[in-house]
Amino acid sequence: MQRPLPQGIEYLIEQFDAFAGNRKGSRRLPVMLLRRDGGASGPSGATTAAGAGAGSTVRSIIVGYRDRLFEQDLDRTTDLVPHALIEDGDSTPPAPAPAPGEDPGAAAEPHVALLDSIVDQFENSMPHDAGELRLPRFHTCRAVLDISVGAGSAAGKRRRLRDELYLQLLGRRPLLGTLARLAGASGTSFLATIWLSLFQLLVVGLPRRFYGLWLSRRRTARWVGSRRPKGPNFLRMALAITRSGTSRGNHALIQRMLLMALLNDLSRAARPSRLWVYRARRQWPFVLLLPAVGEEGTPVRRLLDTYADIVRTESPAPLMVLGALAGEHPPSYAQAVAADPRSVTGVADKVHALYARSSASAVYLVPLSAGDDDGPADRWLETNPKVSVRANGRSDYVRAVGVPLMALALVAGATAFYVGDGERPPSCHPVSTGEIVGITDGRECHLGVAGRDDELLELESIAAEQNEEAVNSKRPYRTLVFFAPLTAEPGDSTPVSIQSLRGALAAQREVNGREGDIVQIRLLIANSGKYFAYGSQSSSGPDVAQEIIDRKDRDKIAAVIGITQSRPSSFAAVQQLSAASIPVIGNSVTGSKMVDERSPSYYFQVSPSNERISEIMAEFARHSEQIGELTTNVDGGRTAVVVYDPDDAFFSADLGAKFSEKYKGGKVVTVPYYENRNGQIASEVARNVCTEVRNSGGFIVYAGRSGEMPELFDALQGAADCRKSDGKQVAVLSESTAAKYLQDPADMLKKHSVLKPYYVMFNNSNGKETPDSPYSEFTDRFREVFRDRVVPEGNAAGAYDALRVASEVINSVYAQYKTAENTDARFQPTDVYARLSNPGVQNFSGASGLLSLDTRHKYPPNKAVYILESHMDKSVTTWMACGLLPDKPLGLNDPDTWGTAGEAHPCP
Repeated sequence: MQRPLPQGIEYLIEQFDAFAGNRKGSRRLPVMLLRRDGGASGPSGATTAAGAGAGSTVRSIIVGYRDRLFEQDLDRTTDLVPHALIEDGDSTPPAPAPAPGEDPGAAAEPHVALLDSIVDQFENSMPHDAGELRLPRFHTCRAVLDISVGAGSAAGKRRRLRDELYLQLLGRRPLLGTLARLAGASGTSFLATIWLSLFQLLVVGLPRRFYGLWLSRRRTARWVGSRRPKGPNFLRMALAITRSGTSRGNHALIQRMLLMALLNDLSRAARPSRLWVYRARRQWPFVLLLPAVGEEGTPVRRLLDTYADIVRTESPAPLMVLGALAGEHPPSYAQAVAADPRSVTGVADKVHALYARSSASAVYLVPLSAGDDDGPADRWLETNPKVSVRANGRSDYVRAVGVPLMALALVAGATAFYVGDGERPPSCHPVSTGEIVGITDGRECHLGVAGRDDELLELESIAAEQNEEAVNSKRPYRTLVFFAPLTAEPGDSTPVSIQSLRGALAAQREVNGREGDIVQIRLLIANSGKYFAYGSQSSSGPDVAQEIIDRKDRDKIAAVIGITQSRPSSFAAVQQLSAASIPVIGNSVTGSKMVDERSPSYYFQVSPSNERISEIMAEFARHSEQIGELTTNVDGGRTAVVVYDPDDAFFSADLGAKFSEKYKGGKVVTVPYYENRNGQIASEVARNVCTEVRNSGGFIVYAGRSGEMPELFDALQGAADCRKSDGKQVAVLSESTAAKYLQDPADMLKKHSVLKPYYVMFNNSNGKETPDSPYSEFTDRFREVFRDRVVPEGNAAGAYDALRVASEVINSVYAQYKTAENTDARFQPTDVYARLSNPGVQNFSGASGLLSLDTRHKYPPNKAVYILESHMDKSVTTWMACGLLPDKPLGLNDPDTWGTAGEAHPCP
């Protein structure tokens, strides 16, 4: 690399190395184009480079990065990551002398030669022990360009094209080629000739025929960039790009076709069969280096334009593209990465965020510092000369052999199960995020991945046991479905829905353990996946709501509970279930849009809406002595710094707007914090939040989702502006709190000592036992199932109440329909909905408050809402309690005020 290097380049290269050594999943790696503008100045301030000098520095970084992708040991080169480096000159390679009988005009055209160079370099730079790189689709499409099919009928041309492509295949598949040569031998007798003819039919004729069917029947039309319907097959369309084809001169189409075929092959090569040892050894992406991306119309720029257009709509490919901008005008589709002048690692942090999360753009411009490095980058490069890749070992073979053996054992077990049980196949589906979505009774299949979703697998086991007891109890039973996002991608925090599922299982145990003629509850677990992505109709994968509907009659489904999130996707799932006449009772759902006038008729919830929650939060923020001690009054009030996601209209933006409207205790300042970061970095958000807190002396209102809280809290702890000079902590008031903080508050408080969290809860989960209190009863029931391992907090209480409300209604319907002759009365989900609508449930004593639900109240009026604070010793203080409280005697269960005797304030 050309010296001097830009300041901070080592942090950027470190991010490139991290993802070049391990692509970390199947998400798309956006193109990174490096750019260095203006003059570079050394430590003394003297100008050392400008214009072309800056460009040559960036070029040298990309060229030099290739040296990090292989090791040189004396005369031996060991490739670490498959890579290719191309420049405009690679589009015009010297034409080789034509072989005897070859068409002298057969030299590769520029747009094709560029891809030939990439493929050649990828194939020749495959790491040792990672196997041969096979690119069947690319080589098939590439071979078409050099084939002349002559004149004749279309069918005849297609047969000649098939035969020529099959000859090419024989050259790439040695076994097929050997068998074909054996079949071509001549016999010494009549009988030998007959046997050889039969042999030729088996090893040449039939394979060629099947190869032709494979080409014409598979959905390969998209290789040639077709936007036509499925009808046209590959052979018919490929005729257009043979030497005399009608589209042979369409260079853009041909380059797109070849590049799509190559990306398809690379995707398959990066994830070979689990039965191959190479799967574990191919953790890297394929790295493409572009040292000079010039102006529009230059060969490399055209290739980049084509790639950017393809990845905009196609599935992500394991290709990592690094380039250097050589022209004055960057591509219009490239999005600039904003540099943070306050941090030398700012650009590198943003690049990491773009690689680690799904990004909005396919191409980003990465600015390099105009200042020259004065030593740190050189020293880092000397001590970190190569990309760190996974070491291959014998355990790879154990894994490759162990997987098929385990699969055979599972198939044998599943076969025995289904032969004996006679039920339909399980409905658990692995999806591209690594999650498993679908429905299970806890035994038929598993929604958790061992080692990652152990909590969910443990809850499935409990559900399986309790369901078996319910079905075999010799009492009538009905099925409820707990439907919510129960898994997340690796590295994400545990979903809050896991705690809700615990509450539902505790309620199932309590209901099924009652004496008398009680309808037993069988509980199915349905996982919609992160963000409720697979909860309803979607082109990207399973439709879990539809699977619930399909099982309604077979499984005697009476209602669905859970949901737990306010999102467009969860709303769509509820609409789908409502259209199928299945009632839904949500818990931990608070978004106003879920219960407004457009809400599906079959939807109810036991949680309050953001309208009420924002009133409680605004009242507490305005009058709380605890927040007052940690804030400074400015202009006669306390400034609220509201952190919210403007794009999350169903929850975060809704809560943030309603709090801002209702808060009368001072100014409101907003700071956006996006759930789907799109390049936003938590440390930058934290700096902005803490700057506002420092300038105003105010407090933080966290209106974001619980899953995004841990990353922001970590960043707030590290932000200098949140460390007050008076030593006081920063007050944080939140509605949706991370599950792990509720389960282990001591760890959270220890790691985030600069913060003082207060949080909203829908039950008084302070651990204090009160005689005849529904919350105390809930705690006891919860402990019967889960002992002392987890805290029975508000999300669990909400699901506990949702199941018990459903059970109450089911038993009312059952009592209406049963007769002396028919104790297993048949009734439908519509009957449950009718009963829940009228007369509904009135003043139901729940763990989360007194609940009334009917056709006029889709969520409980005057719902109990609490503001709590956790301490290091796991004790909890209740600072505010308003609404219909379940743990107070009649007459005191709807308090008019909150606070201390001397400082009482009206309850909203």
